[in-house]
Amino acid sequence: MLDDITKKCAGNSICVVEEFKLRLDEGYNPTQDEVRYVSFLLGETTKRVEVLSSRYVNIFTHLIEKNCSYIGNESLCIYTWNPKIPVKYFPVSLDATGTVLYISKSQVSLVAYPVHRSYDIESSGVKIPELDKNKVVEITSRVDGYQITFYFNNLLKKWVPATRYVLHNMRYIKNRLVVDDLNNIVNPYAAVANYIAQNKGLYERIENMVGWTLTFVLEAPEPAIVRPNIELYSYEDFRLYLVSARSPSGHLLTTAESSQLVGWESVPVEKVEVSSSDELKKLIDMWSTDIYIRSRFVRFATSDSVRPYVVEVRSKLYENSVLVKYFSDPKSLIVLASYGFGDEGVRLLTDYRDVREVGREICELYRELRDIVSSLLESTMLEDFMRDLKMPRDLLGELEKARRSGSSDRFTRKLSLAVSSDNIYETRDRLKTFVEELKKRVKAHQNS
Repeated sequence: MLDDITKKCAGNSICVVEEFKLRLDEGYNPTQDEVRYVSFLLGETTKRVEVLSSRYVNIFTHLIEKNCSYIGNESLCIYTWNPKIPVKYFPVSLDATGTVLYISKSQVSLVAYPVHRSYDIESSGVKIPELDKNKVVEITSRVDGYQITFYFNNLLKKWVPATRYVLHNMRYIKNRLVVDDLNNIVNPYAAVANYIAQNKGLYERIENMVGWTLTFVLEAPEPAIVRPNIELYSYEDFRLYLVSARSPSGHLLTTAESSQLVGWESVPVEKVEVSSSDELKKLIDMWSTDIYIRSRFVRFATSDSVRPYVVEVRSKLYENSVLVKYFSDPKSLIVLASYGFGDEGVRLLTDYRDVREVGREICELYRELRDIVSSLLESTMLEDFMRDLKMPRDLLGELEKARRSGSSDRFTRKLSLAVSSDNIYETRDRLKTFVEELKKRVKAHQNS
């Protein structure tokens, strides 16, 4: 039976689990191998039905959000990992990215299977495959927007969009889910995507692709990371990029293949060939401090065509660059300067009054402080100075780490951030006073 369910569900683990649970509730007596496999999909292998059922309740009550639109005794449900809980990696969590199921008393059917979750390279246990066994198939850049899934809705007999969290007829108002009639598009992100699909000819391109699931990203005039109110913008200000196409059998095409199939602009595909693990490591190091691209996705060649192995390499500086550009955030500017991107950070600042000049002063003061700290790293003067100014005690621990490593960069960054405020002018003044006072201490020490 399990083979039939898996085929019917196109390999989607949430669909398999829901259908299997439905059969259990109807009285089906499973084999131990079936229980073991389904429990594996839920992240903990067991051969006991009662343990599987308990795990099911925990997963679908606490870890996964299930939002449903009811039509009589039937329902259309979308499944997403609870964003308040750190992600754990197992098949059901990988597919909890907006999977849509049709559920009745007698059956569960897969309606939409968007791109599965990638592995965050910074997460515990996530590994980079050896390239001699698993070659890099494709590298794509992340567009900082909102996931949109297009799928054919058999109840409405037409293509409709959904987001990662809710269907087209759902939206959150003050953290409360509101579900409208299935015929209405009230989800603001879905409304924008639907407008683009209608006016840019997407629906005509995909009218013969019933059964496929198409994942896009909707780019707003401002990056999603700053959480803009998208309803303040004209629909014409948005762009829709294709991420992937998944066939009715569950096979996930690459971004390039998907774009060619649909005839639609995709997220950027990096023109990079990686022939060795050392080359990939160098690229990962470079991408991790990119100030313009939020992250990259690296897809590897594996035997799994449904959930191919994909890792995400996030930039630890992207958010800082966005905060500098949109909010003139001085602390983020200091972080950029500490990684050698001070000049780029100044150019990102708004060209209004003397904001850029003040930002330039902050970067110069940071560099001056870094040089002073580096020269005093082994001196007790820094401890005395920080104690006199009643600075946070954890900075003393950072100073010890700097001495052990022989590098003052991290300590100088922490020290500068402790002095700073959220106001760019106030931060400039505080840093200037701090650096001048430290220079006086150094001079007095030299003259004594």
